[in-house]
Amino acid sequence: MNKLIGIFFITCLLVYACTNNSNDTDQKPTVVKKVQEVNSETKKILAELYETVKGDTLLIIDNDTLLTFPFFRDIISLEELYLTNNGKLTALGDSIYSIVKNARQYGLYANNYHYKKIKTLIDSTYNKNADEYNINNVAKTELLLLDAYLTFGAHLNKGRFKPDTLLLEWNPAKLDSNWLSILKTGFEKKQVRQSLDSLEPKHEGYKFLKLALAKYTKENEHYNWDSISFTNVVDTPALKANLKKRFIETGFYNDTLNANDSIKLAKAIKKFQLTYNLEPDGKLGKYTKQALAQDKETAIRQIEMALERWRWEPTEYPQRYAIVNIPSAMINVWEYDKKHKEDTLVLRSRVVVGKPDTPTPTLKSKINYMLIYPYWNVPYKIAWEEILPAVQRDTNYLRRKNFEVIDGKGNVITNIGKLNWKKFNRNYLPVKFRQRIGNDNSLGICKFNFHNKYGVYLHDTNSKRYFKTFYRFQSHGCMRLEKFVELARFLIRDDTLKLPYDTLKAYFGRQEQKQIDLRKPLPIYVRYYTSTTDSVGNLSNYIDIYRRNEVMMKKVYR
Repeated sequence: MNKLIGIFFITCLLVYACTNNSNDTDQKPTVVKKVQEVNSETKKILAELYETVKGDTLLIIDNDTLLTFPFFRDIISLEELYLTNNGKLTALGDSIYSIVKNARQYGLYANNYHYKKIKTLIDSTYNKNADEYNINNVAKTELLLLDAYLTFGAHLNKGRFKPDTLLLEWNPAKLDSNWLSILKTGFEKKQVRQSLDSLEPKHEGYKFLKLALAKYTKENEHYNWDSISFTNVVDTPALKANLKKRFIETGFYNDTLNANDSIKLAKAIKKFQLTYNLEPDGKLGKYTKQALAQDKETAIRQIEMALERWRWEPTEYPQRYAIVNIPSAMINVWEYDKKHKEDTLVLRSRVVVGKPDTPTPTLKSKINYMLIYPYWNVPYKIAWEEILPAVQRDTNYLRRKNFEVIDGKGNVITNIGKLNWKKFNRNYLPVKFRQRIGNDNSLGICKFNFHNKYGVYLHDTNSKRYFKTFYRFQSHGCMRLEKFVELARFLIRDDTLKLPYDTLKAYFGRQEQKQIDLRKPLPIYVRYYTSTTDSVGNLSNYIDIYRRNEVMMKKVYR
C-alpha cells in the first residue's frame, strides 16, 4: 500500500505555450472557446498524463505534491471526468470542494488540501469576457480535488504526524486497511461526506471534542482578541487597558460590578484562569501570561491539535485501561461496562508529572507488577547533577535522605567516609546511590511498573504537597500518583482469592519489600491533550506545558 517511488513533474504536460507564430498542430491548446470541446480536450491532457506516468509515482503540480496519485487508478477510470463538466464543478466536485473549504469543521486546515490553488483555478478557468476555457486549469482541478479527497480521508483516519517525533508524514501503511475502499464507495455513490465521516475515530472523546470545537467557534464568532504581550512591559496603565479590553471581548470582565477597576480586573483574571485550569489567584503568573499570549486563532488551533492527537489513538481500547494526560496532570482508569455497553470511569486521581526540562514521555505499555516498599535506584543523571554536589558539600546528606552507596559489584559501601568524593564528577562516578525503603523513600510505599524505553514508572511519593496545587509539573519524568491505594486495590480485584484486600492493606503497613505480579496487566497510555471535553460539552483547556502544540502548529499552519 505504500506506493511511493518517484516524483514526476507535470508542468510540461499541463502548461502549454501559446504563441501566435506556432504552426504545430499537435500542440495542445491552453484554452478552448467552444464549451462542447472542454471535456474532450481535458480528457486528452489527462490521458496523455496517465499514459506518461507509469508505476507508483508522485505528481507535483505548481509545487503542490499529489501524495495520493498512486491510488488514483483504484478510484477512477482514467478515461472519464468526474469532478468537472464543461469547465464547471460537478455536484461531486462541489461537495469535495465544500468539504475542503470548511475543513475546520473537522479540525483540519484547508490549505493542506490545495484549497487556495483550487479556488484560484475555479475562479480563473472560465473567462466570461473572452468566452474562453483554460483546459489546463480544468485538468489540474480534477487532479487536485481527487488528491484532496483522498488525503483528507487519510488524515481523518490516522492524522498527519508521526506521533513519536511530531514530524509530518505520509504513510498509507498505517491507515485502516479499508480506508481506500470506503473512499471509493463514497466517490461512486456521491456520498463523500458520509465516507469521510466513517473514517474518523469512534472514540467519544474525539466526538465530544469535535462538537466542542464547533460550539467554541460559534460562540466566539463575533469576538476577536489579540494576544497580550508581556515582553518589556514598562507602561502598567497600558497593560491594564489591554487586559481590560481582552476580558471585555471574551466576556470575563464584569462592568456592572460595583467595585473599582483593579478589583474587577482581578476577578476577570480569576475567571480566565479557571478556563485554563490554573490556580485562580488573580495574579499574572508565568502560566497565566502564557495563556493570555494566545489570540483567538491560536485558541482554536489548540483544540484542533487535540483532535489531531485523537487520530493517533488505537481504533479500540482494551476492556480495562489507564490513561494519564500530562497537561491536566490527571490519570483516569476506565473499564468497559458490558451491561450498558460503554466505558465507565472507575478511578480518577491527580498525578505529578515531569518538569518542562525533564518531561514525561508519551507512551503505551502495561502495568505488570507492583512493588511495595521499593528501593529508589537513582538514575545516573540525577546522581551527578543533584546528589553528588550535595554529598560533596556534606556527606551527612546521605544519612539524612536515607541513601545507601553501592559499588560496581552491587555491594553496599558501609564506610562512605573513606571515599574521595572530591574526585568524583560527571565523567567519573564509580558508585551508585540507592534510597532505602520506607515512608521517606521518594517512590513512597508502592511503585507500579511497566516496561518502557524511557525508564519511567508510576509511583506513590513521600512528597504529597504538590497534589494540592494546580502546578503538578515537578518530577524528573516519572509520574507520582495520589490515589495509589485505590489503584492497587483495583489491580488485584480479580485475584482477591489469593490476595485479599486485607492482606494488601497489611503489606502497606509493613516496611518490607513485596512484589505482586498482576494476574491481569493493566494497559496504560500516557498522552498529551491540552483540550478535553466531557459528555455534556464542557470544554477544558490546559497550558501547553511542554510547548508541543507550538511545534505542531508551525508545521501545519503554513
